Amino acid sequence: MPTIDYSYLRPKKAEALKKRYDAEFIKRKSLSVWSGENAVVLPLKKFEGDNLLFGRGGVIDKHGQYVDMSAINKRVCGKYEFSNPQYDDSTVVYCGYLVNHWGHFLVEAVARLWYFLENDNAVDKYVFFIEENAHREIRGNYKIFLELLGIWNKIEIICTPTRYAKVIVPELAYSWRSYYSEQYKNIFQRIISNSSPDPSWIPFEKVYLSRSKLAKANGLEFGLDALDDFFERNGYVLLFPEQLPLQQLIFYIRNSKICASLSGSLPHNFLFAEDEQKVIIVERIVFNNEIQVDVNTAKNLDVTYIDANISLYSTNMSGPFILGYNKQLQKFAESYQMLPPSKKYLSKYYLFSCFKKYMKAYRKEYSYRFFMEDWYTGFADCIWEAYKESYIMFSDYLSGNKPFLPIHYFQWHYLKQFIKRILKR
Repeated sequence: MPTIDYSYLRPKKAEALKKRYDAEFIKRKSLSVWSGENAVVLPLKKFEGDNLLFGRGGVIDKHGQYVDMSAINKRVCGKYEFSNPQYDDSTVVYCGYLVNHWGHFLVEAVARLWYFLENDNAVDKYVFFIEENAHREIRGNYKIFLELLGIWNKIEIICTPTRYAKVIVPELAYSWRSYYSEQYKNIFQRIISNSSPDPSWIPFEKVYLSRSKLAKANGLEFGLDALDDFFERNGYVLLFPEQLPLQQLIFYIRNSKICASLSGSLPHNFLFAEDEQKVIIVERIVFNNEIQVDVNTAKNLDVTYIDANISLYSTNMSGPFILGYNKQLQKFAESYQMLPPSKKYLSKYYLFSCFKKYMKAYRKEYSYRFFMEDWYTGFADCIWEAYKESYIMFSDYLSGNKPFLPIHYFQWHYLKQFIKRILKR
């Protein structure tokens, strides 16, 4: 079992997280394999109302039946009508949906590649599918991963229904909230073993995996520079994983004594860490990333969680978010006698600027709609807990007493509030 420090989480969130770690998550000793002749691999296709993260796709046997083992629960599942699939006289291993997202790639797309390590004889290709009629080039760390595994020259990507002479479907080596296996860990161990460090690389004792250089985070995550500053002032070397080749990222993670990371898919990179390694996860959302719980358990990590979010409204997983030196991060800093962020990031002006950007982004993303996924209801107390704490920081603006956007200065409501304040004086 991993070692978890809940001290720097809000109480309700810590309680919910502990329940998740206490839930059954088994280590499987053996995995199954399905194989069939003249089976069809279907590319991804979305259908309204399916309630699937990605869509339909997978393997159809020669009798036209969907092969359940080719699905990923709540992600990819189910068949659809197709005609005239092209034929390929090859024996292939079905790998599933090649999602263009590094975190999902690590926990889902590679989870069938254990077969390559154990049963590669007489296999012609390893087949991934993408969206129907789409095109994608595997490059960057995705390509490096497959090269280091030793499978690159056998990879095929399809975007149209394709019938193969024989299709082998390995069972997933990891299944969300259900199980993991040594075969899953072996995939990453092979990558690590084949990753040769450059002699010029220097290990760092403490590293922090940051999102501040990630383009898609810049318009939805505010306060990232404050967190960068906090960790840098306390001896952590900032790493930006999207800018590093995989070999170098692995080297820095495994050779650090403490590896800290902003939450999300970034800490999924701890799959490359040493077992039992000491890590810190800085939480940017009010509910828990349940896949990360599985990663931490499989790797038996020593994890400290810190709530560094200033949360107002429920949002999707993309945000917007405000992050900063809140009560929980301050408590963590005091416990370890760490320096706070620079004065710039502690000022009311800085916090207010983050708030304004957050409100603009929220209005742009959701207009005036209430947003909440169905599964958020299980975290309602965590959301309310964070809101009550964060509301205090911005109460005058959120209650309509003070304007905070330029357009407000032209609205009668705020003019009345201004007149009332003048008269009270």
